[in-house]
Amino acid sequence: MNIVGKYKVKKLGLFDIESGWKMVSVDELMGMEESEEVIQAKEMSETTMVVSEDGTISIRIVPSPETIAEAKAEGEEIPLNEDGTVSLQDFEWKEENGELFYNTGDECEIDGEAVDPWIKIEFDEDGLLVLTMMAFEKI
Repeated sequence: MNIVGKYKVKKLGLFDIESGWKMVSVDELMGMEESEEVIQAKEMSETTMVVSEDGTISIRIVPSPETIAEAKAEGEEIPLNEDGTVSLQDFEWKEENGELFYNTGDECEIDGEAVDPWIKIEFDEDGLLVLTMMAFEKI
């Protein structure tokens, strides 16, 4: 499967006290009552993802004009990608035996055994690529 390309968020994970974690579409999210979690989720709904042939996945956001102005006022420069976004997090990805995996970068042990940081990339029932509690649609 060829996953190389640019993606946009279509669903986000939200925590609900009654039902736990659930995936909510961006359209549903926009109609939800404002709360701190919903406001943060709405900001994250602008996230894009770029999957490159070189084996990298880049989770990106567009910085607000205020963020850029604040950085300039403090003498800092925001490292922008070619598309005007900022990388929030980058992962390695690979295909192995017809399955896709990404490297979380997490190094931990369970009962003294090292846990493999490579996690299988999943697709939801709508065919969206699911990564870090977000479901992405190729654009």
